[in-house]
Amino acid sequence: MQLAYLSLDSDAPIRSRLFDTEDSEEFEGDATLPSMRKPGTEWEVGMYLTRDGAWVLNVLMVRERDVVNMYREVDGAQAHQWLKRYQHLEAAERHFERPKGGRPKIGERLITTASARVHNEIAELAEMYAEPVPDTIRRLLMEALEHRRIIGAPGSRQSA
Repeated sequence: MQLAYLSLDSDAPIRSRLFDTEDSEEFEGDATLPSMRKPGTEWEVGMYLTRDGAWVLNVLMVRERDVVNMYREVDGAQAHQWLKRYQHLEAAERHFERPKGGRPKIGERLITTASARVHNEIAELAEMYAEPVPDTIRRLLMEALEHRRIIGAPGSRQSA
């Protein structure tokens, strides 16, 4: 579903933008029902990280006769604090707390050697799939292990 949000970009002629909830990472906030709130109060029911990297806060505001559902962009520092406040600690770490200058750790290091021919083939595949060489190597290893499972090769782990 596409929703509009108020953008932080003050240079834009139109300060609202669209984002698709299906293409965004969603985080839950305060789940209190509107009927439990007093008129004039607002609360943060969720946050989205859009495909374009914008952090969009979903706020509900109770008025005398209805509830208004608003979406507004927040900056990274606000998003980081919000994620921690609502106990999305893994997401806060993943998006804001990883060491500078490096990638987040995705597994144990595996060191091997291969011929120049193998290196060249892997580099060509990486270029063809428009991905970094390490990602190509990980994908090839997973495909090889899956193939062993499919054919029932000795020593392969059968998936449940």
